[in-house]
Amino acid sequence: MLKNIFENNGPRIIACCGSGGVGKTSIAATLGVIGALNGRKTLVLTIDPAKRLADSLGIDGFKHEIHKVPREKFSKNGLEPSGELSAMMLDTKRTFDKVISRYASGNSQKKIFENRYYQHLSSTLAGSQEYMAMEKLYEIYHEGDYDLIVLDTPPTRRALDFLDTPQRLMDLLGHKYFWKFFRPYLYAGRFGFRLFTILASPVLKSLSQVTGTHVLEDVAEFFNLWDDVLFDGFRNRAGEVQKLLSSSESLFFAVTSPMARPLKEAVYLYEKLAEHHIPFGGFIINRVNLRYAESHSDDSAFLNSPGIDKSLAEKLRINFQKYKDLGGSDASAIEEIKNKTGANILIRQIPLFDCDIYDIRGLLKIREHLLSNF
Repeated sequence: MLKNIFENNGPRIIACCGSGGVGKTSIAATLGVIGALNGRKTLVLTIDPAKRLADSLGIDGFKHEIHKVPREKFSKNGLEPSGELSAMMLDTKRTFDKVISRYASGNSQKKIFENRYYQHLSSTLAGSQEYMAMEKLYEIYHEGDYDLIVLDTPPTRRALDFLDTPQRLMDLLGHKYFWKFFRPYLYAGRFGFRLFTILASPVLKSLSQVTGTHVLEDVAEFFNLWDDVLFDGFRNRAGEVQKLLSSSESLFFAVTSPMARPLKEAVYLYEKLAEHHIPFGGFIINRVNLRYAESHSDDSAFLNSPGIDKSLAEKLRINFQKYKDLGGSDASAIEEIKNKTGANILIRQIPLFDCDIYDIRGLLKIREHLLSNF
């Protein structure tokens, strides 16, 4: 049962993965609520720039610091959690700076922070957000302040990017291409770099005419510092994070909608997690259209009542048929997932509600379906 994972011997990390726009933030917030109601001191860590989690939990001024959800948010809904619930939004730049402070010291640290290429890279480099999400997760886990950490993974095009991108980032920054390109110039000093740029490398000469020599100097200086000070620390830490995520301390859920593309991504995520022996909790399928029973196959009787305008009745009939078709389509898609993954894989369906989920009360609606035998 899903509720068993929130007991004291359950995992300490729950990750909600999936394509962007499938409702991961609401699901992560709901899992956090369940954790607090089950007596666990819970933190929900989000990387969602839309700040929907803060809205759902009623937190104002949601920033990098950890915010505790006021108990009155629960009590006004008739609940008294035996645990605690807090939330935090990842600040990629701030986390990146903290990692640099861990591996570099003194003059090297100062040079890195002042390096203009690092200032750009730490905020905008593809993959840095995913890497820093893992870094922050690992840090909070080892601080030991929380019984449960629920991770709302970054909104990505592909469900597996959260796991793949940090390694691709390390491969990129450690790729021999960069060292073949820059190494002859790294130790020549600034004057030497300018001289080599002008005389030795047609590629660098062309680049310098477009970007300016100072840009290439910043890039070369950063890679010099990266090679000397940072690379081994980043690489080793990434390996430690992967071990944690593959352990019994972690559990991954694939959050999806009934649409074809997110479902395909969710199944792909499940298969890749199995290949990497990463614990999988199941599929949470959000915004599912209700499937009408066969008894609702015929047009509702009131459509033929004398008091209903025929034009309106026809519009209602067409609309009713559309929702029947959507429900049937969603049910078929979910049945296909069951056939692909087997009967032992947990699947929970969250219906498409007739109102937005924006507070604790809405999250409690999701909770009912997560913990039920749908």
